[in-house]
Amino acid sequence: MPALMKPAFEKYGFPAAAILTDWAAIAGTELAAFTAPERLKWPRKASSDTDGGGQGATLILRVDGPRALEVEHLRPRLIERINASFGYRAVADIRVLQAPLLRRDAPKSRAVPPQPASMAVFADLKEDRVKEALARIAAGIEAARQKNAPVSPRL
Repeated sequence: MPALMKPAFEKYGFPAAAILTDWAAIAGTELAAFTAPERLKWPRKASSDTDGGGQGATLILRVDGPRALEVEHLRPRLIERINASFGYRAVADIRVLQAPLLRRDAPKSRAVPPQPASMAVFADLKEDRVKEALARIAAGIEAARQKNAPVSPRL
């Protein structure tokens, strides 16, 4: 599996998948809850570079919303943790990309099946597809109303 994934990881600058797969262990679970590594940007090798390019990469880190300021303050400590995890100076700097995280585990909304009551309202329509679509919309609106209905306090 690593041989198959290597080209995909290298496309985004990751020489190894460890920074992606072990992000919670590297950054800590609290920080990993609102951050995700986006890509590693390696510096271009200059022709005058005689030491072989001992520079680290810049980690583009996606940060959820207003937590970006907190990550800016934790940046030096996070760089140390990443480099300690790799065993060499893999990351020299972190650039914060303030954007919502793409949650893979978020439940997808399913289409609400139309209720018989909502189908009766559209019985006069001749187009079945339009009738079904309008019934699904009505059922979705009703489900949203029920979900957002205020809860009466228990006394």
